Amino acid sequence: MVRFLFVYQDFAAQARDLVQELLVGDVRVIVARKGEDSPNAQELRLLEEFAGAEAAACQLGRKYRRTVQPYVTFTVEPKKFRFDDQTLRAWLVGQEERSTEVTRPSDAFAKASNASARLALHQGALTSADKLDVTRWPFAHKAATLLQRRSSGENLGPMREWHSRHGVAFAANGQVSYAYEVRIAGAKISGSTEWHLKAGDQTTPERAARIYFDVIGTTIAPVLLVFFVGPHPSDGAYFADFGGLDLTK
Repeated sequence: MVRFLFVYQDFAAQARDLVQELLVGDVRVIVARKGEDSPNAQELRLLEEFAGAEAAACQLGRKYRRTVQPYVTFTVEPKKFRFDDQTLRAWLVGQEERSTEVTRPSDAFAKASNASARLALHQGALTSADKLDVTRWPFAHKAATLLQRRSSGENLGPMREWHSRHGVAFAANGQVSYAYEVRIAGAKISGSTEWHLKAGDQTTPERAARIYFDVIGTTIAPVLLVFFVGPHPSDGAYFADFGGLDLTK
């Protein structure tokens, strides 16, 4: 079922960023433009198609609200749009959380690693995983699934395109780096990386989910090393020793 978020034009970009950040897939943003008392024809057809849908409204004019009132059920109406509004955030993620039962990040990554011998978790990788804000748990679950699929040899496209293709943002650089050592089939491999998957910028550490990892090309298949899952760590350089990996389990 589709839901709608009505927002005045001055906050349209922020509203879309919020929906994207929270990885919400069932909410359509409809922008109330200055001087207009009604959605456009295409938007009205969409409202008619999903008549009775839940909706949230931020700073709508009275005439505009009266126009759309017959099509939707307003359940959340903040007086002002704020990116960190907890009531609005809870409404946005609520339906998807109920539908997915929100797997704990630690459980999601443990399950992914158990499913693929080539997805290796450092012994401390999941220590802070469940400290993520619950609104980030769906992101962590999606990221774990993607990394497991990649380690199994599935072609998911360039990681720089993962955000547009899979809804999980990849960054090659940052203020946190991981140096590492690992032994595979008797060969010692060392490296350093700043690669990470992320959700949330310019917010609290708990809402700034970060997953630090690297990909090692081997003669068998790619091996993915996961160093950290959790809230944004303190900037700096870290080290992870994986010991020897058994790729036959």
